Amino acid sequence: MEITESVAVVTGAASGIGRATALELARRGAHVVAADVHELRLEELRVEIEELGQQVLTVRCDVAFDDQIEHLRHEALEEMGRVDIVMNNAGVAALGPPETMTMEEWDWILQVNVYGVIRGVRAFLPHMLERGSGHIVNTASLAGLFAYTWDSVPYITGKFAVAGFTEALALYAKPLGVGVSLVCPGLVETNLGETARFVGLEDPSTWLQGIQLPEAVAPEVVATRVCDAVAEDRFLVMTAEDHIKERVQQRAADHDQFITDMIARLPTPPNLHQP
Repeated sequence: MEITESVAVVTGAASGIGRATALELARRGAHVVAADVHELRLEELRVEIEELGQQVLTVRCDVAFDDQIEHLRHEALEEMGRVDIVMNNAGVAALGPPETMTMEEWDWILQVNVYGVIRGVRAFLPHMLERGSGHIVNTASLAGLFAYTWDSVPYITGKFAVAGFTEALALYAKPLGVGVSLVCPGLVETNLGETARFVGLEDPSTWLQGIQLPEAVAPEVVATRVCDAVAEDRFLVMTAEDHIKERVQQRAADHDQFITDMIARLPTPPNLHQP
């Protein structure tokens, strides 16, 4: 779809992939509605987008709450008149052995990473379907394509859910005129760690020393690929393509062997329950 003069809503827009994508959309001529819980960073982003000559609206929004997403939709449509692109990007992380995670921690991560995406789609998809046009971008991760570690079970669970939800959404929405993209980058230089919760072990920095993951890329790399995918109506957005495709192909060819190989690559998990 044409990005110039479009209206784009981006959640998790105050930092990382969201911030970089909001700015790249503005550089390509989009007007931006930037949503996040970090109001100071939103204000800094607002100034940068205005300097690019584009209209911008900032909205404090926690995607874990229905009423705040509904408020975001109301403000976007009231101020901008329409919404052409929605990027459901807000995310959090929880790390630790899965049995040490409380249900409160499970609820926290899934409310943001899964239900936040669902809320964003429910809020804006009807408006797009009424017009027969638009594009939805949902941010997952390589963690949505294969399980890459044992210490991030809630995060991987959520990203798998987003990947499946988005793929099914594409089957529904694309024939009705609404494009859909799934973002599954490798490691990205973001501040996700600022809000991450570490559970069950005292020194998380030592849990997975030696794990083989692709080199981290700047969020601007992801932003460029996201905007290209929207413009070209493509579904899958990745970085570290060779690494991810190799793992996905191994997994599809022989799932049992894939799990065996991944276990061999990873440090042995600590058994916290040995007497």
